[in-house]
Amino acid sequence: MVGCNKISGIGALVALALGLTLVSTSSQIFNWIYKSQLVLRENSSSFPMWQDIPPLTARMYLFNVLNPDEVTLMGAVPSVKEVGPFVFLEHHHKTKLVWNENNTITYRQIRTWEFVPELSDGSLQDKVTIVNPVAASIGEMLRTTIPTWLHLGVNLFLKAEKEKVFVTHTVGDIIFNGFKDPLLDAMNDLKVLIKDFVPDGAFMDKFAFFYARNGSDYVDGVFNMYTGAGNVSDMGRVHSWNYSTHKYFPGRCGTVRGGAGEFYPPHLPQTHIDMFSNDLCRSLRFNYNTTVYPSGLHSYEYVGDASMFANGTENPDNRCFNPPSVYLPSGVYNTSVCRFGAPVFISQPHFNLADPYYASLVKGMQPDPSKHRTFMRLEPESGVPTDVKARFQMNVLIDKVDDVDMFKKLPRSFVPVMWFERSEEHTSELQSRKIS
Repeated sequence: MVGCNKISGIGALVALALGLTLVSTSSQIFNWIYKSQLVLRENSSSFPMWQDIPPLTARMYLFNVLNPDEVTLMGAVPSVKEVGPFVFLEHHHKTKLVWNENNTITYRQIRTWEFVPELSDGSLQDKVTIVNPVAASIGEMLRTTIPTWLHLGVNLFLKAEKEKVFVTHTVGDIIFNGFKDPLLDAMNDLKVLIKDFVPDGAFMDKFAFFYARNGSDYVDGVFNMYTGAGNVSDMGRVHSWNYSTHKYFPGRCGTVRGGAGEFYPPHLPQTHIDMFSNDLCRSLRFNYNTTVYPSGLHSYEYVGDASMFANGTENPDNRCFNPPSVYLPSGVYNTSVCRFGAPVFISQPHFNLADPYYASLVKGMQPDPSKHRTFMRLEPESGVPTDVKARFQMNVLIDKVDDVDMFKKLPRSFVPVMWFERSEEHTSELQSRKIS
């Protein structure tokens, strides 16, 4: 008993000494433990959640064109009606991991989408009429790269193939499965003859906005990201994408920078954060807006405000996204350079925060900041997202080509085809519903 009492007494003294040490240095010790677990390592608590983040909620909306014949034959302003949402669980899994000596990790990402019919307003079998991106791409090439002396031949070819500016397909085919197009078949047959006028990536067997993406480990590309080891302020920052630190655009616009989106370094500033988006082939700046408390968690809210897609006049940092010869009012971002020349322009849904010019070229837009804005809310000490709503719209440019029948009466319009929302909200609800 005496020995036990001595041991207990010594233990109490050690505990007291340790307690006093913790009290005097608690901040330093806490921060050391805290940061060591946030830094990405195979045995850190942050690793499992980074490799397989909790499923996101993906809501996708399509725009049904109500007057396709009037647009094609009489040059009427396109009129569209939003349909959806079509709701999916979006799963992210990091694969082919390589831990590098420079405190980075190289990886690929597999994204899969699982349809949730009970939360969707419509079926994947519903038919929707949209602008045909394949035909629109040919129209763009006729205006920019195909010599005028070839237009007569292209005109006869399009007539023979019975190509259309607007097409009707199921929701599932438009988003994921892909649909056949006579022009795609013909292009593949004539690849040797037309390869000088058509980008390599344009030769496909089918078209869909997310074609071949579901379950793929190559479409998102190869990321190289800092783990935070050695310098915690670098944690989560993308170093390179597809083995390059600079892609597509000149100057600052082409620099790969910002976080990958899963987490950010601790001690966030009340200024801005950057995020690199492989979907948009560029980095996006989110400006600090306010401090909020989603689910009671202290968070900084960063927003995609009007400056994100402002033109070079309104936001000089964006000047290098468009060639000097091209002027566009603020509100859209031209992705054609990373989409094989396809005239696809990104905006906020319903042209929220865009110049009124765009809404004037199409009927049916009803921008609502409460439904259509993009924001990221992050806990500032850890850099962990607490509430995210990423909302973007894809628009396809149509315009006339005077000497080609299919395009000669078209009005100029940035026709919306779909918008999507990627969110962490209600994920647990979705999972419980699917289990039940």
